[in-house]
Amino acid sequence: MEKKERNETMEINWKQQKVISNPLRSRMIALLYEQPMTPKQTADTLGKNPGTVYYHIQQLVKHGILEVESVSTEKGIVEKYYRAKAISFRNPEQETPLGQVDRREGNIYLSKKLVKQLGEDVQDLLLKYGHLSYKEKDVEEQAPYTVEYLIKEFKEEEDE
Repeated sequence: MEKKERNETMEINWKQQKVISNPLRSRMIALLYEQPMTPKQTADTLGKNPGTVYYHIQQLVKHGILEVESVSTEKGIVEKYYRAKAISFRNPEQETPLGQVDRREGNIYLSKKLVKQLGEDVQDLLLKYGHLSYKEKDVEEQAPYTVEYLIKEFKEEEDE
């Protein structure tokens, strides 16, 4: 299988943004960015119904988020391997609030244990960059920034 060059960030429109806002689709995008899979392999990995996963893959393909990486035929059965075109998405039509320098977000499934770990990891990153900032203060020009961290529960639509 030939490895294609992929972008980390893809520009998307409002329709695409709505399509990727579903947490299951976000999980599928992350999975298929790492490794191309068939809908059946994706369903097995996610522990979801193959019909549900196939539907979501078709929606992501229709909106240009996923593409067919390769096609193989085994014992007369055609298998399509899908991959995500990017792992991060940006809508250039979305207004950036005054003063905002960067923004990243993703919809992911987490256990309470992982939510707690994520919070601790973010705290560690803030401390790390506070220390790095102190070390470089005499050699690099710096400006003050506010870094916000938010986790909010996402209410999934019942489309499974």
